[in-house]
Amino acid sequence: MGRGIFYSLITLFIMPAVLFAGCSSGKDADEDAAQERAIAERAYQHFAEISKIPRGSGNMQAISDYLTAFARERGLEVVQDSALNVLIKKSGSKGRENEPPVILQTHMDMVAEKNQDVVHDFLTDPIIPVIEGDWITASKKTTLGADNGAGLAILLAVLEADDISHPPIEAIITTDEEIGMTGAAAFDTALLSGNRFINLDMETEGVFTVSCAGATGVDMSLTVERMPPPDGFVPYSLTLKGLAGGHSGVDIHRGRGNANILLAQTLLELDGVELYLAGIDGGSARNAIPRECTAVIYIAADSFDAVESAVRRAEAAFKSEYTEDLAITLEVAQTTEMPMTAESTQRVLEIITQTPNGVLSMSPDIDGLVQTSSNLGVITTEDDVVTFVIYPRSSVPAEQSETLDKLRAVADSAGADINISNPVPPWPYKQDSPLRDMMTAVFLEMYGREPSVEAIHAGLECALFAGKMPEADFISIGPDVEEGHSPDERLSFSSFNRVCEFLVKVLREI
Repeated sequence: MGRGIFYSLITLFIMPAVLFAGCSSGKDADEDAAQERAIAERAYQHFAEISKIPRGSGNMQAISDYLTAFARERGLEVVQDSALNVLIKKSGSKGRENEPPVILQTHMDMVAEKNQDVVHDFLTDPIIPVIEGDWITASKKTTLGADNGAGLAILLAVLEADDISHPPIEAIITTDEEIGMTGAAAFDTALLSGNRFINLDMETEGVFTVSCAGATGVDMSLTVERMPPPDGFVPYSLTLKGLAGGHSGVDIHRGRGNANILLAQTLLELDGVELYLAGIDGGSARNAIPRECTAVIYIAADSFDAVESAVRRAEAAFKSEYTEDLAITLEVAQTTEMPMTAESTQRVLEIITQTPNGVLSMSPDIDGLVQTSSNLGVITTEDDVVTFVIYPRSSVPAEQSETLDKLRAVADSAGADINISNPVPPWPYKQDSPLRDMMTAVFLEMYGREPSVEAIHAGLECALFAGKMPEADFISIGPDVEEGHSPDERLSFSSFNRVCEFLVKVLREI
């Protein structure tokens, strides 16, 4: 997940009968507030600790083992499954041992994104959080991992606390949410006995998310032919960078440029210039809008001025449409890779420019909500194979099927192979939700206002769990996180503390 502009699904009216009883006052209220502050402080310490553990999607063993050890060291029941998901069970506090459990859920992986000029190995290097004013960022220009490290840290603080009132807790920490929610898909819900489910992966404080879009992983691979470079042709590296990027679900409506698409458009605009691709690489995650892309091209030495002039025109046009930070560089490349044939070059560029990308439709029922979208998130060239990684989303299954059909047609036309995997269904809205009503009452008491109850275009693991647990009551909450899935990601420290305190209040009153 990542923070964006979210869209209102319903207006929630709170009836007096919903308001909870037994609110603390006087000395008890002071003690409760002190407990909440202490747990929030401990939550940030957990955030700093888990940030030291490399946990980019696909690299789950170390963080999964850490969480398993965390539970065992505290005498908590724990299960680590074959997908490296971790389930931790904590008994209810004194006098509440026999109450129905509440399920708390986060994911342990993070999107590993950095600028190309940043030296950081996501397989070995820690993320170092830095607090500047109210914002927490990474010490280097990388993703922070607040998605979903913030929710995970709050969860760990709750599991560790021995002085708060709560029912039995079933804590699910899933793997690889960011690359298809494969951990959630593999999780055995027969291990659970609760039916009240609080997901902590939302990234706007004061928003209760109750519905989300579905998504499907799509990978195309094109085998290309290569040839010796023609006489007088020189390899050049063409790089487009400086775009804002962002989350392919919650930021897709912002009209941010896709570096993969823009670089291909630049190459297609070189009318009359004979060029051959040697390789193209851009983006780093299927669910992140690409900020940078580099192509190695062979052009005749005497056509450099024409190419440079066309590149400058494209740069000026893109700057006026997207951001002044955008830059396109053209420089001699040091490569021994032979160029692709003209036919293979054309096929690669056609796949990029014909792949559905960006907002494809808007909801007719909810003002401003994206209904269907697609993101060409990653392009890689390895030997004689160019791979295209795409992530279509939709809250309408028929429209998702239509997008997949279009992608199949693009692959067929270019002679590429296509693999469609990890379909995640939409999470439908439930009108009747006692959990939502109860949490709204707590929110009103704490904040003095009602929360916003909304649907989002991004995906949440609630969708997969709801499909397995149709009778359960689901909600998603979390603190303010901005620019998720990009190196500009940042977490509001005060919001993080408040959401932690809010969750403690909810567990006390639930």
